[in-house]
Amino acid sequence: MKQVIKIFMLALVLMLFSVIYILFTGNTHSLEYYIDSSKDYTLSVENEFGEIEILDEKKTDNKYIVKVKAKKPGRVFVSLINDDFQKMDILYIHKNLVITNNNFFGKSRGSEVIPISITIFLSYILYILIRKYNYYKRENLYQYKNIAYLGIIIFTINFLLINFISIFNYRGIDNTIHNVINSSGTFSFFLFPLALITFILVSISNLNLIRKEGFSFKRLLGVILGLFVCGLTLLPNYLYEVLLYSQKINIYNLNSIGPYIYDFVETMIYISIAYLECILIGTIILAIKSIKKKITYDKDYVIILGCKIKKDGSLTPLLKGRVDRALKFRKEQLESTNKDLIFIPSGGKGNDEIISEAEAIRNYLKDQGIKDKNIIIENKSKNTYENIKFSNKLIKKKNAKIIFSTTNYHVLRAGLIATEQGILMEGIGSKTKAYFWINAFIREFIGTLYTERKKHIIIFILIALLLLIMIYITYISNNI
Repeated sequence: MKQVIKIFMLALVLMLFSVIYILFTGNTHSLEYYIDSSKDYTLSVENEFGEIEILDEKKTDNKYIVKVKAKKPGRVFVSLINDDFQKMDILYIHKNLVITNNNFFGKSRGSEVIPISITIFLSYILYILIRKYNYYKRENLYQYKNIAYLGIIIFTINFLLINFISIFNYRGIDNTIHNVINSSGTFSFFLFPLALITFILVSISNLNLIRKEGFSFKRLLGVILGLFVCGLTLLPNYLYEVLLYSQKINIYNLNSIGPYIYDFVETMIYISIAYLECILIGTIILAIKSIKKKITYDKDYVIILGCKIKKDGSLTPLLKGRVDRALKFRKEQLESTNKDLIFIPSGGKGNDEIISEAEAIRNYLKDQGIKDKNIIIENKSKNTYENIKFSNKLIKKKNAKIIFSTTNYHVLRAGLIATEQGILMEGIGSKTKAYFWINAFIREFIGTLYTERKKHIIIFILIALLLLIMIYITYISNNI
């Protein structure tokens, strides 16, 4: 709650500072025209309710500079004219005598303070997000909130960079809003081919996984997500075609509400896609971090997570890789600290298996020279959740230091499942085929969206409210 108050107070201070700064500096304005210095020009001022005072006129080699001061609210038309040239500016003089150029919410003197303040605010938000991520990462790497924070950090960095760049080319609130909205169209141009290629690659990977490992709905998640992203990317174009021929909504009439509804829907869709992509990137980063994490050699137990065995009761290459990784860790620990550990092979007996996965793992361990006293089998579990739950119950030592051994793509998921049960343990992973990775990323991405749904919903609501305010500003600007 204290953090929320600090954020609110910073926003309030920056907003008040921006308003005060613009009020003190915005009653004067400089107009610049590029000219041919060999020709003569005439300055024309036409008042429409408003009134200005010409403070200074200066002519250089290629510029004609006019400095004006507001005298009365309203509109003033300022033109620079010669025989073959006319350039006109519309000055909006607000009730507080702040002058904006060519738009009610256009650029005014000192208005660059707005993107600067936004950059400061977003930088502070980013600082808080990074601090929270680092705190929770140190606490326990395997948490869905870590994925969420990583994705939100990437998303915030994108907005921060866009806003920072706008400082150097700031032309008013209205122009900035139009750039944000129009950039979504450019974004879609690059996004659809990328989404389509990703969809094709994920589909090939998922079909390959189904062919080699058997069919399941979970193995179609990548295909479903790819279809969803491609469909969502094309949706604004479809809406545009529908509205183009609509008799009730004219998307070209800026005095009606139609174009603003379309702008809101289109921009919200593309922002949503960008946000989801950032969360997916966060998932990939944390999955890689989970297998790169350095494990200390002080462990008491290693749980070997089971998977399908061969018909003769021997280990599949996938399961053998998990056991060999656990054996390798034991060897490294003995060499480093001379401390031995206990193996807990975990996995029940499937309907098409002659022995349990745990027994098959034990047989392999014994063949590798591991003694019975260093093996405790857990042969009742049917999935990863039960692997961890039932294996942990077999550990009688208080404050035991535990690791689990699985395949590299599965380390993050197993760690997340352990965290859900309140069990703190680290993971090690063996190498496997690339097609397993893609589906694992998709699965944890969906898991993050679901588990951290309240956080994501709040962010989407805030984005929608901010976008509504921006769209409303453009509506006011076009209807004054």
